[in-house]
Amino acid sequence: MSRSGSRRAEALRLIVALVAILAATAAASRMLVAAWDDHGLVYHLVHGFGRTMGWGINGTVVFVALFGAVLVVAFALDEDKHVQGILLLAAIGLVFVPTLVVLGRWRIDFLAYPTAIATGVVVGGVVATVGGTAPPFSNGRVSFPTAARGLYAAVAGTAVVGFLERYLAYGSPIVVVQNTPTVDQVAGGPLTPVVDLLAVSALVYLMGYFTRYSDVTDVVISSPDDGTVSSFLGGLYDAADRRYGATTLEGGDVLNDARALQHSQPSVTGRVAFQYQPGSGVFVRRRKVAYDNIRPVTDEDAAAIETVAEERSSLGSRAWYGFRRHLLLAAPASVRSVLRRSGGAHLDRLVGADVMLLLAPLDEIIDQYLVEEGGEFDESWVNTPAYLWEPEDGVGDAGRYHRIGEACGAASMPDVYVVATDADIALDIHGDDDFDDDEFLNFLRTDILRLGTAYLGRVLPVSRTESRGYDDVLRRL
Repeated sequence: MSRSGSRRAEALRLIVALVAILAATAAASRMLVAAWDDHGLVYHLVHGFGRTMGWGINGTVVFVALFGAVLVVAFALDEDKHVQGILLLAAIGLVFVPTLVVLGRWRIDFLAYPTAIATGVVVGGVVATVGGTAPPFSNGRVSFPTAARGLYAAVAGTAVVGFLERYLAYGSPIVVVQNTPTVDQVAGGPLTPVVDLLAVSALVYLMGYFTRYSDVTDVVISSPDDGTVSSFLGGLYDAADRRYGATTLEGGDVLNDARALQHSQPSVTGRVAFQYQPGSGVFVRRRKVAYDNIRPVTDEDAAAIETVAEERSSLGSRAWYGFRRHLLLAAPASVRSVLRRSGGAHLDRLVGADVMLLLAPLDEIIDQYLVEEGGEFDESWVNTPAYLWEPEDGVGDAGRYHRIGEACGAASMPDVYVVATDADIALDIHGDDDFDDDEFLNFLRTDILRLGTAYLGRVLPVSRTESRGYDDVLRRL
C-alpha cells in the first residue's frame, strides 16, 4: 500500500473507531451507573477508601477523576498520540460526562475537595511520567508510554469489573450495618446484558487500539551473516538520517561506525535500533528499525511461520488474534511474552513485526571472478544459496525465504521483502543503470535469487556505492 493510501486507511480506522467508542462509552456509562447502584463489593470498597482518606465518596470521585484526567492529558501530549488523545478527550467530554449529567450523577463540587484534587494530580503525574521523556531531559521528544498503559488498564478494568458487578450474583463479604438510601435503578430490557457485553468488549478492544503505544511500523531484519547486516544497517540509517533526520534508540555508536564506509564493518553484537518519521502530518506514523542480533532464519522458523499463517487464515482466527493483541497491551512484558508465545521469543519477534527484511548478499551469491571475465550471462555465475530458491516444477525442497514469502502473503502476517545487497554487481551483469527498471528487477528476482511470484515487487536492490536503493527501502516501511 502506498504511503498516502496508508494514511487514508489509518484516518478511516480512527474515524470508525471514534464512532464505535462513542457508542460503547454511552452504553457502558449507563451500565456502570447501574452497577454502582447495586451496592456491590466495589461500592463498599470505594466507600471504605473514602472514609479512610477522610474524603468520603465525593472526595474519592474527585481523586479518581483527577488521576484519570492527568493520564488522559499526558496521553494526548505524547507526540505519537496527539490524534488518539484528542479523540479520547472528545469522547469523554461529549459523551461520558453528558451521560452522567443526564443521569443526575454529576453533582459534585470539585473545589470543595482540594486535598483530593492535589493527591489525584500528584499520583497521576507520577504514574504518567514513569518511563517518559520530555524536554529538557530528552532530545526533544515528548513521550509518556506508562500513561497509555495506565489509561487502558483503568478504562478496560473499570468496564470489565462494572459488568461483573452488574450481572454476577454473589454474596458480598462486607456486611452493611447502616441503611443506604434508595436509588432509582437505570431502566433496562431483555437485551440489556447483551448490549452491555458488546459495549464492554468494544471498549476493551478500541481502547487497546487507541492507547497502543507501539504505534509504529516495527521492522525486523534477518541476515545470513554479520557483515551483511552491519553494512545494510549503516546504509539504511545513513539514508534515513539524511532524508528524515533519524534518531538512534540503541547502539548509536555501532550505527555511526556502520554508517561510515570503511573497509571493515563493525560487528553487531547487541540490539541496535533507530527511528524516523517520513514527513509530517496527522496520520504519519514513525518507523522503528531494530536489529536484535537474532540468528538467521532457519527451515524450522519457516515451518513455524507457515503454521502461524495457517492459524490466522480464517476470519474468526484473525478477529481473535487482533482482539488478543489489544487485550494484552496493558499486561506487563513478562506476562505478554508468556501469553503470546507460540514458538519462542525468536519466532514471536518475526511474526509480530510489521515488516520483515530478509537480506541476500549478492557479493557472495554471484561469482565476481567469472563476471570480470566478461561474456554473456550464464547460470554458472550464480551460486544461489539453498535458503533462497523456489523449486522448479515442484522438484526439490523450497528455500526458507521462498516459504516465508509464500506464508506471509496471508492476512495478519508481516510484509516480507528480500533485500539484495551489493546489487550493483547484478546491475552491471544486466547492463542497466537503474535499480527501478522492471526488467532488471525481474532478472534479479528470477535469474539471480531464484525467487517465485511471492516476491513479485518485493525484491529491493541496494548498494552502499552512492547509497543507492535505500530510499526505496525506506518508502516500503
